[in-house]
Amino acid sequence: MTIIKKILSLLFLFVLFIGVVACNKDVAKEANIEKFVRDYSMERYNVKNPSNPPTSDEIANNVKEYLSKDEYDTQIANRYYSIPSMVAKEINKSIEVQDLNLEEKIKNDDSTIVYKYTLKFKLYDEKSSEVYDKEGELTISTKDNQLKITRDFSRGVEIDGLDGGL
Repeated sequence: MTIIKKILSLLFLFVLFIGVVACNKDVAKEANIEKFVRDYSMERYNVKNPSNPPTSDEIANNVKEYLSKDEYDTQIANRYYSIPSMVAKEINKSIEVQDLNLEEKIKNDDSTIVYKYTLKFKLYDEKSSEVYDKEGELTISTKDNQLKITRDFSRGVEIDGLDGGL
């Protein structure tokens, strides 16, 4: 009887260990995805010097590694990379990503995950600073443990002092 109890105890500990490891992998995966999206957002939106902002080609080159080829081509065609530099230059303020909130919406069978996001960014100069929220949705492929953004959709954010948005 004691041998059976020992075997059951060992089996229970093994199952518990496997559960903890699996849970930690999910937490680590979520942390990696959040860091991945944060890094992508910083490359796409940050402009340190509004009088000499990065070119759209420089921004495109910096974000290329985060995107699938189709999404990269779509963003190039829609001139997404010229917008942060134009905004910074027009209002003469720097842009800095402050925070990111990701919320998983859908896990698809094709190893993609759809996220809703809120990106907080600050427009600032030596005289003033304002924080804006930009909401959107993106789809991330997790195929072969390689992260790629396959879709990034957001609406423009109206910026004070600017005829248009970011």
